[in-house]
Amino acid sequence: MSEQLLLPGIEPPPKPLPRPRSKAPRVAPALEHSLFFAIVPASHDATSIAALGERMNSQHALKGTLVDAHRLHVTLFDLGGYPSVPADKVALASKAAASVVPPTFDIVFEKAMSYTKGALVLCADDDEGVSALKAFRQRLGEALADAGLKPPRSFTPHMTVAYARRKLEKHALEEPVRWTAASLVLIDSHVGEGVHEVLGRWPDVASGLSAA
Repeated sequence: MSEQLLLPGIEPPPKPLPRPRSKAPRVAPALEHSLFFAIVPASHDATSIAALGERMNSQHALKGTLVDAHRLHVTLFDLGGYPSVPADKVALASKAAASVVPPTFDIVFEKAMSYTKGALVLCADDDEGVSALKAFRQRLGEALADAGLKPPRSFTPHMTVAYARRKLEKHALEEPVRWTAASLVLIDSHVGEGVHEVLGRWPDVASGLSAA
């Protein structure tokens, strides 16, 4: 057996460091719940708007998927996605919502267009038709901020009535759609299941929005 000869005063070379074991990448938990605040129309307005969506789908040969009347809404604040419903955030958001005078105003949409992710939406160019909606959102946003939440600032008032691959440019509706904001709701959207679960409603009335 051969031996390595070392000169006096020379230290032997250090042993090689062990190779670090590769760690399995962490897999982020699936975000199965999406929370958001929305304004919903009264039932008779929702029925009328759903019928308009059906006519537009037919007139423009969109072959789209219609949004049922009981699911029509205008999103005010997206509160994020979560693996499970965050009870603490729901409590803070609900307390903030309860501190704001419930909506009792009219909203007017006079235009329609294709929006993100294939959504066919009703919207407004005339700020007067959505001024009360924007003012209400501002008050709710301030209440959420006071509660320690961080509501997003950007807001484009719109209501999705269908989803379709074919795109439509913004155009005027035959008649403006005027509807009444019936209530504010906090919704838990079950991602991938097509379920909107109402976690809170102001004013507090029987929930009619939950659906599969």
